[in-house]
Amino acid sequence: MDSSFQEVSGLKVTIGTVEKKEGGDNNFVHHLPTPPKYDNLVLKRCLLVSSSLDKWCRDAIENFRFDPKDIKVALLGANGEILDSWTIISAFPISWELSTLNSTSNQLAIETLTLKYRLFRKD
Repeated sequence: MDSSFQEVSGLKVTIGTVEKKEGGDNNFVHHLPTPPKYDNLVLKRCLLVSSSLDKWCRDAIENFRFDPKDIKVALLGANGEILDSWTIISAFPISWELSTLNSTSNQLAIETLTLKYRLFRKD
């Protein structure tokens, strides 16, 4: 349960382009691809106390000690079978957030973890 999340976002890659005008022909422009850009991975779940993931995040954020990890994100079916999965390469925490705590509300405390990563691959 340490690595179960209710919501995962940020599995997005974008290829940009740069324009290059062709010499001598002012009516034509080449569009050349640039390296891919990956969004941040955002993970949300109910707050767990004293988890190994929490220790990894705190070590990075509080002590500035980064230990990038490869992470597998899996989409599970109703019976727990893996429907699809992705491998996130060299992820490390860049942000941790706790939802608003309100004593007059009966809501769960939700933690949001944001990770930067090098790239992802569909398994």
